[in-house]
Amino acid sequence: MTIEMTGNPLLPGRGVTDPHVRIFGDRAYMYATHDRSPDNDRFIMDDWWVWSSPDLVHWRCECTLRPADIHVGPGFTGCWATDAAERNGRYYWYFSESAQVGVVVGDSPVGPWRDVLGRPMIPAGLVPVKAYDPGILIDDDGAAYIVFGVWDFYLARLAEDMISLAEPPRKLAIHNPEGPYGRGRTDDKAYLHRRGGIYYLSWGCYYAVSDNVYGPYECRGSILVEENVDPPLRYRDSGCPLDAWRRFGGADAPKALYDERVITFDRHGSFFQWHAQWYYICNDMSRSRNPFFRDSAIATISYRANGDIEPVRLETAGVCAAGR
Repeated sequence: MTIEMTGNPLLPGRGVTDPHVRIFGDRAYMYATHDRSPDNDRFIMDDWWVWSSPDLVHWRCECTLRPADIHVGPGFTGCWATDAAERNGRYYWYFSESAQVGVVVGDSPVGPWRDVLGRPMIPAGLVPVKAYDPGILIDDDGAAYIVFGVWDFYLARLAEDMISLAEPPRKLAIHNPEGPYGRGRTDDKAYLHRRGGIYYLSWGCYYAVSDNVYGPYECRGSILVEENVDPPLRYRDSGCPLDAWRRFGGADAPKALYDERVITFDRHGSFFQWHAQWYYICNDMSRSRNPFFRDSAIATISYRANGDIEPVRLETAGVCAAGR
């Protein structure tokens, strides 16, 4: 019997990036951003995508959301990360619009989408940091939360209508944070998931844990280490340039820190469970060698007895077809 594998990266060469996967019914839906071109020398992202799959191996593009079709307006090229949720048979797609967060509503996981607010749900200036990269958590009691921000993350419970906040955003305390640019600071790319009694706040491949959704959180480090990544997927070996890493981490960042941390650079991703297996899906630039034209990569994950996440093996073969 032949076992189908996803391969890594997924959908190579199409610019499908910042992947957040949700399971609705019997399909996986990937809410993703879209890097315009392999020639990008900065983030140029013209629209948002939804892709779906019955097994994580075979994907099809379901719909495109364009800024011109909603309140954002034409000419906008900052279509950053998104996430989605379902409540009472309706679907809510949250998206970054530079320093704020918007939302559209549909009757299916792929729309058609309605801009019911006609304005940002979380406007610029609501918190002291830029409000982008939304992540959604539906807790075990049905409460819905949105997390967002850069360097400092903010959390708010969503109202029952899913298009407004039920409370002012709260800054999340993280003890001993670290990220792709060293110790003492995080990144953007906030995401929340829960397993058992533990909440996992992640930023790329770094994460922290708490027994309370509002924290405080204790950083556990990165789930990606270079020795667990197949050589073709390693950034240093595939040519990720030092100057691009320094562009985000600081012009004076030392080469030794680059060597230590570059495997964790811009791993915007999400965690999801399907057919009793947990997965991690994230950005990958090993094939493009361009931090502004990225693919996505996927791996299975497992948890230790204390709740910590085992270091991930990121392999060129990818993962087996889900449910097989």
